[in-house]
Amino acid sequence: MPRWIERRGFTLCPSAREGHYVRLSLMERVGLVGGLFNVREARARQTEEDEAPQLLSAGRGLSWRWLREPEAQRLLDERLGTLQAMGYTVLGSEMGTRGRWDWLYDLVHRRLAEPQAQGDRSRSPTDALRDALSTLGLSPQDVLEGLASVLGISVSGLQDPDATTVHKADPDQIAVLLPFLIHHERPEIRSVGERWFACPRVLYQLPPDTLARWLESDAELDRALAPRLEHEGPALLGPQRLLRLSKTGQPRARAAAQRWASRLG
Repeated sequence: MPRWIERRGFTLCPSAREGHYVRLSLMERVGLVGGLFNVREARARQTEEDEAPQLLSAGRGLSWRWLREPEAQRLLDERLGTLQAMGYTVLGSEMGTRGRWDWLYDLVHRRLAEPQAQGDRSRSPTDALRDALSTLGLSPQDVLEGLASVLGISVSGLQDPDATTVHKADPDQIAVLLPFLIHHERPEIRSVGERWFACPRVLYQLPPDTLARWLESDAELDRALAPRLEHEGPALLGPQRLLRLSKTGQPRARAAAQRWASRLG
């Protein structure tokens, strides 16, 4: 499952330096597709000033749903203000502990906003992921280890996906992962992409419109998807998208869609 890491945190103590201590944290969901936040509040109790606080709660999310960063920042500020009004004092603020591959998350997601700011809408999250990794000179094994860590699955699960692995991965992350793998310059990584495309449940995790868009615009994805389209076209896309692809798809997808269109009458 996707991991959460602390991006900003405050430790607050009661005015008497005993009672409940509070840890208030801005938490970010780590994955290939990120930008989801929540605010976590954890508590510990100290009965005497010279005692170490005893954990009472590992933390609860203050929002019942995922938030965008500005919303989460507002929630953090509001809760911080409430606690301070109750007499709590901020002991300090610091970034949370970071894992080995959190830099990969940052490289991808801090750069995702750049195309919008520059007015370039042709770049995608997959482009950002490719660009983030291409300049680092990582070995194929390092690339796979990093991707597996960000996806929250094992390296072996990434290399040989099955139904359990697919269930763990977020569909939005899969939509970024597949084009990256299939377009990679290293055959070891492209072969992993081929195995993802061959895994029966993978494509059914994705919106049919995403598959249709790939089959209209991307020759490599057309090559990778064509065998599945030949056998599962209506289930994957539905008759209307197949009819459209029979006219607008890449060569292999167009041929498969034309055959389906003739059968469906």
